[in-house]
Amino acid sequence: MFKDYHKYLSTSLKVYLFVLVIIFIMKLVGLDYFGIDLDNHIIKRLDSIFSIFWLKVLLYLIFLMFYQYLMLSIVCKDNSKKFKIFIFCTFPLTYLVQRIKEIYIDHNILTTLLEFFYLYFLVLLYNFKTKKMSYGKITKRLFVVVFLNILFQFISTTTRYKYEKYISQFIPNLILTFDYILLLLIAHKIVFVEKGDVKKCYQEQVGSSSQKKINLKKSLLKLRKNFQNSISEFKKKGKQEKITIIIYLLLSLLWNTLTVLLILFVAFLNDTLIECVFILTSFWLSKSSFGKSFHFDSMIKCFIVSNLSYYLLNRLTTPLGISILVPIMLGVGLSYVTSKFVKKTYKPLYRGMDESLFEETILKVEEKDSIKYKICYEFYIEKVSDLSLSFKYNYSVPGIRKIRDRINQKIKKLN
Repeated sequence: MFKDYHKYLSTSLKVYLFVLVIIFIMKLVGLDYFGIDLDNHIIKRLDSIFSIFWLKVLLYLIFLMFYQYLMLSIVCKDNSKKFKIFIFCTFPLTYLVQRIKEIYIDHNILTTLLEFFYLYFLVLLYNFKTKKMSYGKITKRLFVVVFLNILFQFISTTTRYKYEKYISQFIPNLILTFDYILLLLIAHKIVFVEKGDVKKCYQEQVGSSSQKKINLKKSLLKLRKNFQNSISEFKKKGKQEKITIIIYLLLSLLWNTLTVLLILFVAFLNDTLIECVFILTSFWLSKSSFGKSFHFDSMIKCFIVSNLSYYLLNRLTTPLGISILVPIMLGVGLSYVTSKFVKKTYKPLYRGMDESLFEETILKVEEKDSIKYKICYEFYIEKVSDLSLSFKYNYSVPGIRKIRDRINQKIKKLN
């Protein structure tokens, strides 16, 4: 069930970024309801636990190394083992620079400049060894990444920090650090795929985007056609049938509205109303990412299970004053888990199919690194001819076709 957990994490980060931007806009217009709750007993208890000096230092070092790794990895376009060793070896120097900055420099602009030039030094040092990019390109990328980092920190602190209170506790500062490091992770995910091949990532994103636009256009045309057909069919029906359909639609809408209101009412009684809104919103925003959600064969079963599920999630979530990420991950998790109960029907592979659908289908019967996968990918996605594939993989043309036929036969057996 959890073998594609990376999709769950990716969707959670996307929803988190969307929600964070909405909160940021609300904060700008004066709606400050999502700041860190310094009076929360959980924060106070955690802060007392981490009053132990070595625990604070340990967490500080972990976050500092992670921050340096993300920043430099995005700038250098490198995610290799060699790059990670470089980060580890230069970390003592990074810690020394941070200590100098904290002890001897008490000015925001000077601190920012020191951090920028130190990062620039590390990038130049690594590039001197690898010679992967020109110095002009490195400088340009570093400026962009530093600007994005400052923007991320600004959004994070603005949405979560209440300016009338000076935050001196360790845990609230840790929460703020955690927020903008998650934003850096989103930027890192955009730049890299599993193997760090940026060019391939760009090509796949462009191809996927183009295919999605085509699919969206087709879906809209199909939706419009279905709507027009439904209207024409509705007009042909008799008066009694029309009244029956209208009553059914109104009752369905009323039932779903009452279900949501009851879920929110139970959350209100448990003092988790806002958290429940976040869970519901995250669930609705992420439904399309995992395909169809599971539905029971009766409305009563759906009603009971939905209310019990949201009640359980409301009891598990943390208050927004501590974290806005936990309710988001719970909502996305509900969408992810329910999608796994849907029985999927896999159609045979065909030319022009969406790449994500191709991946989802063929990986059920074949490994991604196999020659059979590559042959099918080039034929169905890249539209390479059988003759070209036979020359490339040293098979006869009938042999290439036989491989494809056997893959499709395996897919049919899944249904």
